[in-house]
Amino acid sequence: MGKYWLVPVVYEGTVMILSDERIALAPQPAAERFLQLAKSVHPRMLIPFKANLLLSDDSEAACGVDETPFDLASGKPIRFGDGMLELSHCAEAYLDKVPTTAEMRHHLQQCHELKAPATADEPIAGWLHTMNKWNEKGFSILLLS
Repeated sequence: MGKYWLVPVVYEGTVMILSDERIALAPQPAAERFLQLAKSVHPRMLIPFKANLLLSDDSEAACGVDETPFDLASGKPIRFGDGMLELSHCAEAYLDKVPTTAEMRHHLQQCHELKAPATADEPIAGWLHTMNKWNEKGFSILLLS
């Protein structure tokens, strides 16, 4: 399993902003348990997507680029659209499948119910708490690698 990031995002029309509040899912064993929990709640709760496929290469009809001009670890917002980085048609299709804030709120409630407090996994509990905060602020949540 590669490195995954939870990414809060605002997507309106042709503009998408990956918030600077991104979280790397580590350590890997906890990340695997977390992704399994999400999948058990709903297969589309967190759909993985490769960050390099977010971009469009105008010279080809294919999605993605070999190297991304951004770093998810940078701690800075990443902007797409309106003369900035251009979203690929694959990214637009992916975004159409991302749960709405209402759907995500329901999925997060189910995650909390399934996660027994007696066996609380600190990283997982923290990730779920952060996702709840993002969801309350109206962010969509992506899972990027």
